[in-house]
Amino acid sequence: MATIRRYFVETLGCKLNRADSERLERELAGRGMEPARRPEEADLLVVNTCTVTGRADADGRQALRRLARCRPGARLVAMGCYASRDPEALAAIAGVDLVAPGADPAPVVAEALRSFPGELSVALENYHAAPVGGGRTRALLKIQDGCDLTCSYCIIPTVRGRSRSIPSAQLEASLVRLVAAGFAEIVLTGVNTGDYGRDLPGDETLLSLLRRLTAIPGLGRLRLNSLEPRTIHEDLVAFLAGNGKMAPHLQVPLQSGSDRILKQMRRNYRRDFYVAVLERLTRSIPDIGLGADILVGFPGETDQDFTATETVVRASPLAYLHVFSFSARPGTDAATFASAVPPPVIKERVAHLRQLAAAKGVEFRRRFLGRTLSAVTLGDPTRGGDLRALTGNFFEVLLPAGSAPVNRLVDVKVLTADASGARGVAA
Repeated sequence: MATIRRYFVETLGCKLNRADSERLERELAGRGMEPARRPEEADLLVVNTCTVTGRADADGRQALRRLARCRPGARLVAMGCYASRDPEALAAIAGVDLVAPGADPAPVVAEALRSFPGELSVALENYHAAPVGGGRTRALLKIQDGCDLTCSYCIIPTVRGRSRSIPSAQLEASLVRLVAAGFAEIVLTGVNTGDYGRDLPGDETLLSLLRRLTAIPGLGRLRLNSLEPRTIHEDLVAFLAGNGKMAPHLQVPLQSGSDRILKQMRRNYRRDFYVAVLERLTRSIPDIGLGADILVGFPGETDQDFTATETVVRASPLAYLHVFSFSARPGTDAATFASAVPPPVIKERVAHLRQLAAAKGVEFRRRFLGRTLSAVTLGDPTRGGDLRALTGNFFEVLLPAGSAPVNRLVDVKVLTADASGARGVAA
């Protein structure tokens, strides 16, 4: 009988990274290892890194150094996007034993087996299609990776490669297992999810995949994460509006409301096109929760450019924003652009947009006062013991402790909504 060893995985960055980490944990568990509750208890430590900004790079280095200090005898592995972009920088950190570029867990599993020999072998599933949950109440299912866009500021196509779709038959099998495991909500993730199927034989598209997945018996709810504006077609909107298995929520990256900056970013749309996409979505799905990514401080961004972004956001139906500061990524064209925006100006603009986003969020939540919405109950309670529930249109409602089971789709009546959030009761 092999000695069971423990692993601890720390994930930085996006939902796609989290899905990759959970897939890795599934592989390690399949090899006979157990998760550790704390890094101090682990024999194998993994940091799944992000490299979308300089801050993300710093967070990755900091996490590796911290884990090396707290558990000196463990094997320490760096994987993910930063590991792909600059493996030498991570390998130079004291205590790092292995740098495994990309999202493939195979090198990490191989390192675990080399470090901890024994009969830890269980047949592995195809890692791309393996369902993941990681103990959370909402499971993640990666349907696509990589990106064929050429945005001037973005390093992700370099570190994750060209767009690659996972065949629908594998995804159906994965979703069946997730439904059988009891997950009430499954989130579909990818780098450029709307490109799904373009690299597959036949006529597979994101829409055809959604039709197949929503037909699986027992499915509670599917949630799309993010779609590029150009991939949101009329037939897809009609499907989202008419299928009760789809969460009424979508994140649509904006990046900038200035056409001049969008052109410099090499985004494949302009402001009016973006606004029309949001109008189409809200016309067909009036209660939809919409979010956007915005990149502040792109080289040459003037006060007028920033005002154009603010104007678009203020007039839009957006309920939340993910606001990022521009960070020059080596290997991207934007890293060579002149007219850098001073950091204090970027900081001020970011703070301004986040204040606006907070106000938009309150405005959105208040629309549903007295209304009853479908929500999934989440596993982690608040410090006060309240039960957290996430509505289909993507805002949290706090419920009295014990008022509903965890990991269930329940009807929730919204009673209050303000700057601190929303409260309600299970209807």
